[in-house]
Amino acid sequence: MRGPSEPHGASPGCRDDSRQAGRSVAPPWLDPILSLAEVVDRRRRHIRPIRADGLLGLELGQHRGGLVRLSDGSVIPPGAPVGYMHLRNDRVRALASNGWQITGYREGRADLAALARWYERQPTAERPVAFTSTTILGPLIRREGWQVVPRRRTWRARLDEWWMSWLMVHFGLAGRKRLTRPHRRLDSAEVWLSAPELVGRYGKEPRPDPHRPS
Repeated sequence: MRGPSEPHGASPGCRDDSRQAGRSVAPPWLDPILSLAEVVDRRRRHIRPIRADGLLGLELGQHRGGLVRLSDGSVIPPGAPVGYMHLRNDRVRALASNGWQITGYREGRADLAALARWYERQPTAERPVAFTSTTILGPLIRREGWQVVPRRRTWRARLDEWWMSWLMVHFGLAGRKRLTRPHRRLDSAEVWLSAPELVGRYGKEPRPDPHRPS
């Protein structure tokens, strides 16, 4: 989801640390400017945490794109009320440690369960019809039942990927050291989860999850 530095020079024999799998990543001197931009953007969007100590944030708004048809039969027309999901990057950094992926997975599921409870408390007319995000973590999120919709390779998609790659470097455990390791290029995608699917998976009686760590 929208989310994932200490400045390091490139290690001897390694590629320039402003590149990641063929994609440009912001240089270290931009970190203070981009950090401020991240804070201002979150305030402007009125992103609120789903749980006080959770990993995910919620932005309420209207669908700004074209008609979306999901595999469960849900249809999201332009202007429909939706929830935009965001990673809370400060919490990503706080959770960053060895084995943080499992902790993050559990925190994310707890957030989605809390979101399902919140959704069911809302007046019917005010409920989002679906939840969505733009992310470079589509393959991971697909496991949780989200539908992944590839994006056209436009300038906006490339700008989003540049921004999200910086977030990953700035707030992630490995920092800029990650750029010295080979990685598959992470293209951005839209991910969608309908409201009925949210409640079915994470509500009072969630469906079994074969991917959940034991």
